[in-house]
Amino acid sequence: MVRINRITLRGFKSFADKVSIPFPTGFNVIAGPNGSGKSNIVDAIMFVLGVSSAKMIRANKLQTLIFNGGKDRKPASYAEVSLYLDNKDGQIPLKEEEIKITRKVNRKGTSVYKINGKNVTKRKFVDILANANLYADGYNIIVQGDVTRVIEMNTQERKGIIDDICGIAEFDEKKKKAMQELEHIETRVREMLIIVNEKERLKRKLEEEKRNAEKYLQLEKKLEKLKASLVKKKLENAQDEWNTISAQIKNLENEFTRLNEKFSSVDKEVENVEKQIQKLQSEIIKKTKDFSTSKKIDELGVSILRKRDKIELNKREIERIEKFLGEVPKNRAVKQIAELKKDGVYGTFSSIISTKKEYETAIQTAIRGHESDIIVDSTNLAIELVKFLKREKIGQARFLPLDRIKGKKKIDLPEELKKIGIGFAIDLLSYDPKYKNIVEYVLGNTFIVKTIEDAKHIIKKIRIKIVTLDGDVIEPSGAIRGGYNIIKGGKISIRKTEEEKKKLAEENKRLKEEIKSLTKKMENLKKLKKKEFKGTSELEEKISKLEKCIKERKNSRKDLFEKRMEFQRKISELKIKRAKKEAILDNLKIEKNEFKHIKKFYNEPVDELRNKIRAIISEINKIGPVNLRAIEEYKIADVEFGELKLKLDKLLDEKGAILKTAEEIESKRKGRFMETLKKIEKNFSVIYKDLTGGEGVLKLEERENIDSGLVIEAIPKGKSLVNIDLMSGGEKAITALAFLFAIQQYKSAPFYVLDEVDASLDKANTKKINNLIKKYSKNMQFIVITHNETTLAVADKLFGVSMQDGVSKILAIKMPEK
Repeated sequence: MVRINRITLRGFKSFADKVSIPFPTGFNVIAGPNGSGKSNIVDAIMFVLGVSSAKMIRANKLQTLIFNGGKDRKPASYAEVSLYLDNKDGQIPLKEEEIKITRKVNRKGTSVYKINGKNVTKRKFVDILANANLYADGYNIIVQGDVTRVIEMNTQERKGIIDDICGIAEFDEKKKKAMQELEHIETRVREMLIIVNEKERLKRKLEEEKRNAEKYLQLEKKLEKLKASLVKKKLENAQDEWNTISAQIKNLENEFTRLNEKFSSVDKEVENVEKQIQKLQSEIIKKTKDFSTSKKIDELGVSILRKRDKIELNKREIERIEKFLGEVPKNRAVKQIAELKKDGVYGTFSSIISTKKEYETAIQTAIRGHESDIIVDSTNLAIELVKFLKREKIGQARFLPLDRIKGKKKIDLPEELKKIGIGFAIDLLSYDPKYKNIVEYVLGNTFIVKTIEDAKHIIKKIRIKIVTLDGDVIEPSGAIRGGYNIIKGGKISIRKTEEEKKKLAEENKRLKEEIKSLTKKMENLKKLKKKEFKGTSELEEKISKLEKCIKERKNSRKDLFEKRMEFQRKISELKIKRAKKEAILDNLKIEKNEFKHIKKFYNEPVDELRNKIRAIISEINKIGPVNLRAIEEYKIADVEFGELKLKLDKLLDEKGAILKTAEEIESKRKGRFMETLKKIEKNFSVIYKDLTGGEGVLKLEERENIDSGLVIEAIPKGKSLVNIDLMSGGEKAITALAFLFAIQQYKSAPFYVLDEVDASLDKANTKKINNLIKKYSKNMQFIVITHNETTLAVADKLFGVSMQDGVSKILAIKMPEK
């Protein structure tokens, strides 16, 4: 079983210096005068086990646990307690045979938890200790006042201890939730009953209204059929009159059509001649407007001259740039890849970075071998370009895919070494953040210094690639490359000039294309100009002849027009008459359309149909106001009533299910409580007998009611049954301790800590407690705080605590052989 090997304290309460106390198995006693700090050791054990509330260890807040200074002693900056636990049986799931748990708190009140020297979260810390039944608030630690609290508790408070131990809180929560659900369901049942009763009353009322509505609808249906029959008869009479007028109109329209066709033929001839005249006039106008061609030719010439001047200017600028650049070597494969202009190719490594002029030589040296590396967006694109270079037999190139390259993080240099150099290479560059991994990959751990002497001081302390401003290099392996450096600037400084040259060349290409296009337009305009200003007299003669012809056609059209107008007048008079009939027909058709759903009619004269309609209307008026919606409302109400009834039945079923669940929860809750109480009662009976020779009894105030209070009674040897509240002071203390020991035995722990539990006991009762501890200490570890001489005499190991200038000191006392 797990036990405490030793405890160390530093800066905790009165223990200013580091103190280590070894605790062997058995009966360990810590003694000392009042105020010497012996109870602080109990507080330290609870602290290191993870107690959350400072008040539980006699402090207002965690910061007050730190040693606050004394005579000629400064306050400590932190308090730290470590507990060394024997784990040979592997009860704590860690491989070490001895487990060191540590808790440290600083002046800010921040706690740090460690297991075997490694920081862990409080949750993990507590969970690991739980494997050995170790808790800061466990019942295996009885502090000052615990015995008195048990004595002063009422029966409900004592029963609460059993509740806590057996863990019925989970059932209480479930039962509470079930009761809340039950209350909610009962509320809904009451509400539903109100709604169902109201819906039933409404249903009876709508049933009466439904009968009146159905009678009304029957009369309305008959009335509608009579009205439809009347409209049908009137429509048939009007249709006969309309047919007679339409026949007269048709005869007149046939004659009008013949005259109209003749009129249209003449009218078309006039229109054709007018179009011929218009066309000839347009040709004359067009010939007189072509003088603008010369102006367009002049404008094109000026534009061509300007563009040629711009090309010559650009050529001179390109020659100047080429002279400045000199012969710059180019990697053929890299050049070919760039000319592909493929999406996802971002250029060479040297093209994506820039730096200040003073660092250019160092940077160019640092990236040597990588300056022509091609940046691409993916591994797939890199493979595709490699295949292209192989297929075209162009050469080789190195590709850096953004989705594959991982950057190298900078080494954390000590501050004194950083001050010697200028800085890491990547911190001296400007680049797009999306290339961060690429830049870190090439230059991640490259450090720039001024001189090789500076580099020498750094390389003695740490292995890192170092480059000087002159281009000397010291590799992490220790290899050194240096001397006279012919690289001054390089691609980083000429890149912008190359881009400018490329833009000028592209502009010249575009200007040449524009000149070619303008020249072709100017040649076409010159050819057109030769055909301008030929005579127009022939066209004017043709127009004169056509005008005479059109005059004759217009006279003939006038005669035909007058005859046609006479026929139109007669036709119009008849159409007006027919239109009136059509209006009557349209109205009747609209009326009939309202009855299109009626398929059968009464075949009676108009006057008889009118008389029957008046009779039906009179009968409808006798019924009075009618709620036509009652029929549908009744159906809806009937359905809703049925649905509500089903919902009510369902709610009642749910209520029954919840009640059953609550009963099952209560049964499990009671079972667990009674099982726990039975075991603790058995422990109490045995322990009380060991202590006093009497009988101890634990029982509920109401035998089967686990919500009633817990009664502690005993029959001291030679006395009658008495409740703990009626015992003498000593008997109360012994009985309360027996109760606490019974709880401890139920929740077995690796060790037990008792803080001055014998303070209120006389010598006889103290011996009883000591004998009990002595008996159990054969298999368990006890740590007892006391200043009782009787207890000191029976201890297996005794530690003395004294106070010197406000600081607690520990003294181990060797006990005589027994």
